[in-house]
Amino acid sequence: MNPLLADIPPSLIRELNARKRPDSIDFGLGEPTFAPELASFEAAMAWVAAHGCPYSPNPGFHELREAIARHYALPDLDRAEHVCVTNGSQEALYLAIKALLAPGTDEVLVVSPSYPLYAKLCQMEGIAVREVSLSAEDGFRPDAERVLAALSPRTRLVVLGSPSNPTGRTWPTAELARLARGLAARPGQPVWVLSDEVYREIYYAPEPPDSIARHYPHALVANSLSKSNALTGMRLGWLLGPSEVMAGVIKVHQFITTAASTFSQRLALALFQEPGALARMRERYGPQRAELLAALERAGLRHVPPDGAFYCLVRLPDGAPSLETALSILAEANVVTIPGVAFGAEGWLRLSFVAPLALIGPGVERMAGAIAARRPA
Repeated sequence: MNPLLADIPPSLIRELNARKRPDSIDFGLGEPTFAPELASFEAAMAWVAAHGCPYSPNPGFHELREAIARHYALPDLDRAEHVCVTNGSQEALYLAIKALLAPGTDEVLVVSPSYPLYAKLCQMEGIAVREVSLSAEDGFRPDAERVLAALSPRTRLVVLGSPSNPTGRTWPTAELARLARGLAARPGQPVWVLSDEVYREIYYAPEPPDSIARHYPHALVANSLSKSNALTGMRLGWLLGPSEVMAGVIKVHQFITTAASTFSQRLALALFQEPGALARMRERYGPQRAELLAALERAGLRHVPPDGAFYCLVRLPDGAPSLETALSILAEANVVTIPGVAFGAEGWLRLSFVAPLALIGPGVERMAGAIAARRPA
């Protein structure tokens, strides 16, 4: 086996998911359970009936790329040439890392707690990666100064998620602007920022989350339809970035996948052409979030109320080991949770509140009972 790959542990998220039983209450995988709207499928079928199902151009159909750029309207990233349509956001993340970074020379700084794939993609490519951890005592509040202080002369890319998986925290405009100013003031070649915004459409404040790309010219943004529209199986994502980077991104995309699915792209175009379609499911997550937070309060479990996404971090008493605790909760309470150690948050559990609303309260109650049973008398 490739020694770089051999040294990377498999996904704890998938490992816990594989152990669940048919009757488990599932707070594990970030898999939306709402049924998608079918109108976009019908539009895609009508296009295929008329045109067949050929390859699209390598970076995606021009009209879809244009619709994506127009929807987000990011400064200097508002044209089709700034978009590459990908097989989900995971490919988008990989393309950015592969196109930008030189193994053995460059370093990536990941803002943690974070989705574990960020670091693993770098490790798979032989690229040095470090983590800068946000403060647990401060509820993992985004902190530009902490990130800037962690930069080294080799740092070429900073990776962050907003809203974050696993914390649900969103980077506020003031911190993004502070980060942009600090990065712009550094001498030498620019430090790029890769912003994972796959949960951008799921937020609980009056206004949508801001993007680092509105404040900093050396930014790339990854996104997809998987979470916003409950379309994880369509594998349709995209990467937005400046023209000078997108040429390399599209070259890598050509080599590894040729193009994203034609059917998925026509479905996506139908969604982007329908006003409000990407935001349609947001309101459904509000009651899920409220039920979870109320249940955690009743159980007396410390937690970080999420600003966005559908995740919540729960603090384990006395910093108990998260993997052992998650396995115990599954075995004794039949509730799936994800250990925080997978995200760089040992002593915490990640809960995904996409389970049916009626199961959230009972799931938390059973989980809390299993946690209490593990505490010394």
